[in-house]
Amino acid sequence: MKKIALISDGWRRMITYAWVDGIIRRIRELDEDIALYQYNCYGNWSKDALHNTGEYNIYNLPDLSAFDGIILDGSNIVDVRQKEKIVERLQNCGVPVLSLDWYISGFYYVGADNRRPIRELMTHLYEVHGCRRFVFAGGPEDAFGNFERVAAYCECLKKYGMTLDDNPILCGDYDYETGVNYMREYVHSGSKLPDVFVCANDNIAAGICAEAEQWGYRVPDDFLVTGFDNLDKAAYFRPQITTVFQDREEIGKLCVDVLLRIWEGKPVEERNYIPVTCIYGESCGCPNNGMVNYREYIKEKIVAAVKKDEDDSLLVELEAQMARCNGFREIFEYIVDYFQKLRCDGVYFVVDRKLFAADEDTDFPVEGYDEKNLVVADGFENHKRMAFASVGELNRHLEETGSQNAYLFTPIHFREQSVGYLVMKNGRFLYDNPYYYDIHSTIVKTLETQFKQKQLENAANKLQMLYNRDPLTGICNRIAYTDIIRPAFAKYQEKGIACALVFVDADDFKSVNDTYGHEFGDQVLIRIAQVLEEECPEQGYVCRYGGDEFIGFFPYATSKKAQQYTDRVQSRLTKENIMISIGVELTFAGGEETIDEYLSLADQNMYRQKQMRKESRKNID
Repeated sequence: MKKIALISDGWRRMITYAWVDGIIRRIRELDEDIALYQYNCYGNWSKDALHNTGEYNIYNLPDLSAFDGIILDGSNIVDVRQKEKIVERLQNCGVPVLSLDWYISGFYYVGADNRRPIRELMTHLYEVHGCRRFVFAGGPEDAFGNFERVAAYCECLKKYGMTLDDNPILCGDYDYETGVNYMREYVHSGSKLPDVFVCANDNIAAGICAEAEQWGYRVPDDFLVTGFDNLDKAAYFRPQITTVFQDREEIGKLCVDVLLRIWEGKPVEERNYIPVTCIYGESCGCPNNGMVNYREYIKEKIVAAVKKDEDDSLLVELEAQMARCNGFREIFEYIVDYFQKLRCDGVYFVVDRKLFAADEDTDFPVEGYDEKNLVVADGFENHKRMAFASVGELNRHLEETGSQNAYLFTPIHFREQSVGYLVMKNGRFLYDNPYYYDIHSTIVKTLETQFKQKQLENAANKLQMLYNRDPLTGICNRIAYTDIIRPAFAKYQEKGIACALVFVDADDFKSVNDTYGHEFGDQVLIRIAQVLEEECPEQGYVCRYGGDEFIGFFPYATSKKAQQYTDRVQSRLTKENIMISIGVELTFAGGEETIDEYLSLADQNMYRQKQMRKESRKNID
């Protein structure tokens, strides 16, 4: 099986699924044994540069040299440093690279011939409609498509003996608001309107037409407008916008054809173009082209709106479910269930295992991924829950079953720190609902919130441990008796479970300190604490009650079990010449006595033992 990598950046909150659809359609038409791996981010949407760094890190995930061909959709990568970085990696990977709608020396260009339709439009406007004053209402100055269209515009001006001073070029973005701003600036400046605005795309053209109407102008009565791309807003706008048709799916199909010719050793042109067609409409003074079915269009929009509403409702439901979760495992289960309701064939979550620990000092990689710590958290395929022991096992599965399928890899990150990634198989719903960013960001933000919450809980637990720990011996302190042992006693009493209270006191400890010094005395206390804790039965606690006094507590107690505990402790300490006295009191299951009352009885028992030991030593003397 051959593998193709598609490197892409979304446009704002949307993902261009047309490339993927065209590629997979062509692979299946030809019945080729090929899989598509798409690495997509949204590095141009956020105003937070560190967030965008985390997005672009998905490009560091694939070993580019392991692919048979690579397709770069770099026209939306606005970060110059990131653009240069990925281009350099592609130039050095030793694999044939195709670039979509962006010419890069050494790569094969696949896309529209942006110059030819602009020349055709300019000729039409000049010769058919008598236009003599032009404005090019452009998109981003450094965008390749815009650059090519501007170049063709300049060629035509030169051909007709016109200058840029009289026929200026405007630069902005590719959105509707850019067109609105262009028109507004013209009105506010008081400049004479041109005969025609030649727009870099349909969004800009629609913005100009709509804003012109707000100021009392009408297109095409007062001036003409043309667009590019043949978006819905061109065909169904009023006036119907003259535009250029380019089939994005055909670009994807052509990519497959070019790669097949390369793999077969056949000659391939440096630039490979899909057919484009100028469609003349009302905005340039031509009649409505009659190519639209308004009733069918409205029907499609209604159906799409219903699907979008259903998808949005599912996302809102997912948010509510995730908000009620207490851990990552539960969150991932809900997310996987959510994706099973969408029109896709599978999804997998690969994350850094440090996510689950949520230690307060956890840092995730900024460049690349910590592969040795990556695990497959959850996933499904074809409505069947899937589990993998390692990421390597998942990768082998994708390669073994990937033929004629498309896998979308998107980053999971907390700002610039990369936590993992999501893999989605055949996300067909993206064609009708391209706002994948909304889904992806909702999931990532929930994971980050859960992570930070767990970090706070862990930090609070550590502080509580410090608060409840005796700094000398390391066991619980007297505060822990109130905060831990007292609630534990109440729980076991309620369940009718007998417990043991053990009171321990070091014998002649003042004499030890006076004879050997306080440092030696401290070591004696530490050793007593160690032995008490090491011998304490399961679910029990040991705390330093004060000075040379200690308390032991454990449930499921019997007289025999308590006696065995005290015997083991005294036996070990006696061998080390450390003498202690111990008193024990068993609680009465279901009784009304308080823990303090039981502790007082244990203290009395300890005191009696101490007195007996003293009397025994006197008799010996």
